[in-house]
This record gives sequence, C-alpha cells and structure tokens, in this order.
Amino acid sequence: MNRPTTERGTALSSRLVPLDENEIKMLLVAIRQVQHTFVIAEAQSVAAGEPLAGDYEDLREAYVRLHDKLSDLAGGAGAKPHIVK
Repeated sequence: MNRPTTERGTALSSRLVPLDENEIKMLLVAIRQVQHTFVIAEAQSVAAGEPLAGDYEDLREAYVRLHDKLSDLAGGAGAKPHIVK
C-alpha cells in the first residue's frame, strides 16, 4: 500500500484529525506567533552581525504555506481574528 507523500517525499499519516473552526483559528494564531518570533530572531541576528541558519528561509516559507492552507480552511483571507467585547 502506497502512502501519500509530502513535497520532500516523507510519508504522510493516513489518520485525519477533525478540527472545528475555533481550533483552526487557534492554530493560525500559533503560527502567527512563530512568524513574529522569526522576525525578532532575524532582527537580532542582523544586529549582531551573525548569519542566519542555512535552512531559515525554507522553514519560514513552510510556516507561510501552512498558514495559507489553514487560512483557506477557516474562510480565506477574511479569517483574521476578531476582537470580542
């Protein structure tokens, strides 16, 4: 039995995890926090004159792709967090 693979050829799990809209939005918030951390780390590296890790840009782009996929699931570009009063 052949399992689906990712772009890098890694086998994907055959298990699907059902997520509701709130869980998808929580994952989007977590990804945005990671992306913010990337911005801070990049600024600190540049300020210190240190080179970025070799796989930095690939990892950053992977988070952007994941965010885009989850954003599409949550309703597209309009799926920004809402402030509840």
